Amino acid sequence: MTRWHRFELVGVVALLLLAAWLRWRAPLEAPPGLEMDPLIEAQIAEQVLSGDWRPLYEAGQGREGLYHYWLALWLATLGQHVFTLRMASTFFSLLGLAAIYTLTRRLFGPAVALVSLAGGAISFWTLFAARSSLRSTSLPFFAALSAYFFWRGTPSSRSPATSPQSPIPNLLSAICLGLSFYTYTAARVLPVIFCLFILYLLILHRHRLRGRWKGLALGAGISVLIALPLLAYLHTHPQADEFGFMDFDRPLAALEAGDPQPALQTSLATLGMFTFRGDPLIFDNIPGRPVFEPLGGVLFLAGVAIAVYRLRQPAYAFALIWLLVGLAPGMFSQPAPNFYRTVVTQVITFAFPGIAIVETWRWLHQRWPQKAVRSAMVCGLALLLGINLTWNLRDYFVVWPAVEGVSFFWQTALTETARYLNRSPDTSPVALCTGLTYEHDPWWRPAWQSMRYLLHRPDLALRYYDCADTMVFIDGPARYAFPDVADVDALDQFPAYHHFLAAAHPGLEFLPDRPGIIVHNEHVPALHQHLAAVAADSTVAWAPKVGEVDQPARVPVNFAGRVEFLGYDLPASSLEPGASFDLTTYWRVTGALPPQLSQFTHVLNAGGAIVTQQDRLALTSASLRAGDVFVQTHRVTLPGDMAAGEYPLTIGLYTPDGARLQITQAGQPRGDRLWLRPVVVEK
Repeated sequence: MTRWHRFELVGVVALLLLAAWLRWRAPLEAPPGLEMDPLIEAQIAEQVLSGDWRPLYEAGQGREGLYHYWLALWLATLGQHVFTLRMASTFFSLLGLAAIYTLTRRLFGPAVALVSLAGGAISFWTLFAARSSLRSTSLPFFAALSAYFFWRGTPSSRSPATSPQSPIPNLLSAICLGLSFYTYTAARVLPVIFCLFILYLLILHRHRLRGRWKGLALGAGISVLIALPLLAYLHTHPQADEFGFMDFDRPLAALEAGDPQPALQTSLATLGMFTFRGDPLIFDNIPGRPVFEPLGGVLFLAGVAIAVYRLRQPAYAFALIWLLVGLAPGMFSQPAPNFYRTVVTQVITFAFPGIAIVETWRWLHQRWPQKAVRSAMVCGLALLLGINLTWNLRDYFVVWPAVEGVSFFWQTALTETARYLNRSPDTSPVALCTGLTYEHDPWWRPAWQSMRYLLHRPDLALRYYDCADTMVFIDGPARYAFPDVADVDALDQFPAYHHFLAAAHPGLEFLPDRPGIIVHNEHVPALHQHLAAVAADSTVAWAPKVGEVDQPARVPVNFAGRVEFLGYDLPASSLEPGASFDLTTYWRVTGALPPQLSQFTHVLNAGGAIVTQQDRLALTSASLRAGDVFVQTHRVTLPGDMAAGEYPLTIGLYTPDGARLQITQAGQPRGDRLWLRPVVVEK
């Protein structure tokens, strides 16, 4: 082994170890929680483990399946834990770095490949995706391998055009290309890259294609055959690809409609992502931070300029085609630039600074061959690596977590609460105040799904509710968790604490690492006193169609043997058209509640038609247990054109399929809704 080869081997091992350290350093601290994207990936992996195997899953606006099969293996081995999610993506990231090094070495030699590996190992861009448990980390690995084997099967200028070529590289390239379609949507531009490069060879280097057409055709056929299940699924499920989600495809839609202005703006923004402007989304980046720092940006642009100058050399042409086509998914979508949708370019991006550095080295060596000059160059490169490493470490572990909105989107407060509960020896049940309770939203997952990966205490029973307009009280000694609440004044803003818990003078415990309060409470006397007063003042009646209209009902009212209606507060006696009123209802759980239970409040006209309504139950119904009391406040706004008069006010409960819980009294059916005190409208 030559001295250079020993140096190269040591460099590759050292850089991969550095990349591994960056990706595995404090794995549960950054990102500071669990965002919706990795949670969706985990849920799809659970579907895989349950036997639901598909080429593409419709959850999260459509997600290709390969990464989820990989993640399923990790979940089956290490269990449901945030650590498992991050280990799966970081391993794919390291495999991708190794594949990119192999490709770059084939294209430009070991020196450029080492610089490229160093850039990819420490880049904020690659580090962010790897630690965020994103499926995009699987794309560079397969894309780089496909390109590498493609080049292995391409005769060089030194090889005779008629020399026999092994079909194995073409076969492996086709397999990797076909598999890449199952990684991430941006992989669909890869065939364009290969087709454009073949066209380039056909124009400028036709001799390199002699004798390869059968192999290329066979490879294309194999790629299509591998991708066929995905293509067939997309054909039969066109709604699975929701490119219109949050108007992401607006530039492309405008271009198709004849307006190129939005696409021109996003294209220019995307072209500047390496040096001038960065991804504006906190999901992917520190808003506005480009891929390279100023010196790295200069080296990148210099490398691109050298590649343009050497465009007649196939390796440089291939790199430029890959870069430009890989940027296309970001050019025709918004907001721009977007680091997530341009992940294809990670395969070649860091080669361009390497090209510039190696050319600078050669230029200096030709003019000043002294050892001192070479030593200075090595020290300069080491300094550049150290500066970038320090910059990226600080930005990722210190600056980005403090960006406004990161804590919310990554559910940091929920994560800190889970850490507290994991450490606490207390086994009393917990009512968790969180806004993530709504289970019908196609994107936001309720808190209980996140806690399956954050909390590892099967002995704890948690209830989830949104304490802005909902309250949950546990029968007996319990804890009430209020994440992200800094002090008692902030805690006092929540009705559950202000009106009921505070009167019992509970013990308060502050979370050690960030704002958050745990309320320890033995009983809630104020609640029982209020329920007695509410029951005495709650006028209710059965639905007229059931009969016995003149016979009032009495609380508690039984709903399907699962929950009792205890009464309500309706402060307003008369209202003007356009006014709003608050209806607060009180319930006690008596059996197992169905998941995603909801409550409706309807204001009716004389004919029984709905005039206005609100449907909401801001809690995770399946988390409640018998004996729990929950309270829901509905704010109902009247239409501005309502005529004066009395309007019936009705309530009820229903499941996601629209079926209402039936009311019974003494074993007799009483319909599926209750009549409360009517709303009086006065002009």
